[in-house]
Formats: sequence, C-alpha cells, structure tokens
Amino acid sequence: MKSIKSADIGRKKKNVSKRIFQTSLTLLLIVFVFTMSSPLFQLVKPAMAAGLTSVSVVPMSSIANQRTTYDIFLKTATTATIKTIEMTFPPSFDLTLATKFIEREGISFGSFSSSGSTLKYTVKNPVSVSAGTMIRLEIARIVAENAGSFTVSVRTLNTANSQIDGPTSSKFFSIKDIGTNDIAANSITSSKIADNSITGQDLSTGFTIRKTLHDDAIGNAHGWNPDTSTRAFAISDSDISGSSSSEFVSVMVRSGNPAFCAAASGDAGLIGVYCDSPPGNSAELNYIITKLPAHDDVASSISGSTSESKPSSASPSLSSSSHKSALPDIESFNRRDDIASEFP
Repeated sequence: MKSIKSADIGRKKKNVSKRIFQTSLTLLLIVFVFTMSSPLFQLVKPAMAAGLTSVSVVPMSSIANQRTTYDIFLKTATTATIKTIEMTFPPSFDLTLATKFIEREGISFGSFSSSGSTLKYTVKNPVSVSAGTMIRLEIARIVAENAGSFTVSVRTLNTANSQIDGPTSSKFFSIKDIGTNDIAANSITSSKIADNSITGQDLSTGFTIRKTLHDDAIGNAHGWNPDTSTRAFAISDSDISGSSSSEFVSVMVRSGNPAFCAAASGDAGLIGVYCDSPPGNSAELNYIITKLPAHDDVASSISGSTSESKPSSASPSLSSSSHKSALPDIESFNRRDDIASEFP
C-alpha cells in the first residue's frame, strides 16, 4: 500500500515539474517576442550590414597627377542613423588636401578628414536616414598619381562606430596620362610654366638643336675657318633641309674681334654665315637650328604699293653653281670687302 502511494506521489511531482518547465518556456518565448519588437531593442541591437547600391565615383578630370574634384554617389540599403561615411581609395591616390567638400545631397552637414588612403565624412548632428536615400558628396583636391582603372570602397557607420551598410566597391573609373588631345589650343601660357623648369634637355632635337664649331680641323672641314679677313662662310650641316620656310637658323660668334653675324638658309645641308667684320683666329661659331611649324602667309596691308624691294648689297648675286642657290655668293661677298677697302 505504501509503495503504491509513493509511486502516485512521484508521478504527481513529475507532472508538476513538467508543467512548470512548459510555463517557463512559454513565458520566456513571450518575453523574447516582446523584446525583439521593442523600440529599445531596435536602438541597441547590432546593425545587420547590407550592401550599398548605386555606388559610383566620377572625377571632374580623368588626368593623372592633376588635382581635381570627385563626386561620390551611394544609395543606402538600411534605415539607420548615419554618423560616418567612410571611403577607401587605392594607395596611389593623394588625399592629403581632400578635406573640403563643395556640395552634399541626402546627408546632413559634416566635415572631411583623411588618413592614408581613407577619407571620412563625419556628420555633425546625425539623424536617421531612410533606406533607398541617394547620397552625393562632392570632394575637392584629390590627386590620382597613376593612370589605370580603379574602384573606391564605401561603407556607412552609426554613432557607435558600428557598420550599417557596406563596404561596397564602386563601379570602375579610369585615370589616364595627359596627351596632346587633352590640351586646349593656347591654354599653356608663360604664367603656367614655372621659371627655369624647361631646359635644353627638355627640347626635342626634332624641334631645335644647338651646335658649335671651333677653329680646328673639324670646324674647318665644315666651312668654319676664321682668319681675320674673311667675313662670309659656307657651313655644311646635314640637319639643314634647304627650305627657308621650314627652318630658322640663328648664329652667335665668340671672337676676340667684335663681330655681328647672321645666317641664311641655302641648299640642303648648307647655310651661309655673314659677318659685319671678319672674326679673328680661334673664333667660335654657335648656331641654333629651329624647325618651324606649318604656317599661312598673311597678306601685307601695303601689298598694293608700286615700290619694289631690292636685295641689299650685303646679299649679292647667287653662287655660280649649276642651279640657282638660295645662298648669296660667298666669294663675291668677301671679294667686295677687298675692293671697297681700296677706296677712301
């Protein structure tokens, strides 16, 4: 009899424990459901990061090493209070001076800061931003140091510095080295070129070349043989094309005897050098050949005049070669000096 009562009491205790467990589980589930739906939980729960959409980067200029303005576009995926928009650029971008925004859309007022390749926009008084909001930031003074195709990673963070959306990579954008088609006509003026920044080594020999002839065997072989009596010289040079409209030659003579000299283009491979007084022995001839660009002849306002220009005595008849040379006759030029000296 006692054993039967004990068994009955055991079954009752077991049933009570089971009911207590079921009741506790039910209460726990009710509390969990209410907690999940509570606005307080929505405020403190960690944000589930989603991918931003419509992320794109548009530079005002796509030329490498040019400081320019960038537009950053992004569309939010989550309704949340945005404190920071973080943009990570490739390492080859200089963000040192990119701390000023020009315009903003879809986000409250804030400020920029940069560290290495990361640029941050921090909202001063953050407010909740709805999902699907299009945000645009226009940022000044960014420099892309290399040409190529690039992306920028963007993400948003809340006031606890926890991630909201992203990081999401932008669409690719291109940066290129500058070419001739990127330079507008007459856009490069002297004020835009730093003083002493262009030297002779920067000029192509296809445009201009400087040469020097000494009074030695090599200079004599090229026609430069000053002797205190000769005033005109025929200088051979393979860089002379023979077309006076396509090249210009300027000369300077370093001599113990002061001498002013000028040059005239001749046949291909030949220029004439004419001096107002004979250069002395060991004089040095320096000359520059400049290749001229194509040009249009401009009609003179006095083209209707009946007067006719005649060659000066310093440019006598052409040489006695089988064809009409563009050079004045060197020998007659020097001979005229001798004749003139016979008269008072």
